Amino acid sequence: MSDGELRRLEVLQDLDRRRLTAAAAGQLLGLERRQVFRLLKAYRIEGPTGVISKRRGRRSNRGKPEALRRTVLTIIRQW
Repeated sequence: MSDGELRRLEVLQDLDRRRLTAAAAGQLLGLERRQVFRLLKAYRIEGPTGVISKRRGRRSNRGKPEALRRTVLTIIRQW
């Protein structure tokens, strides 16, 4: 887990144990109440793994083809 995900997990645990309000958790995480409840639901269903990004390990939607990457690197190395 990254530092941000660990912080998010701590806040969600406090929210689940009713040590925090949803508004306070939203302020700490920089999210709206609606997103806080969405994360809390995932945490209750999946546990700590529900906090981890689902995009981890996948290619970026903005990623360029590998052939273009190799071409650019050869040009850069020539200079």
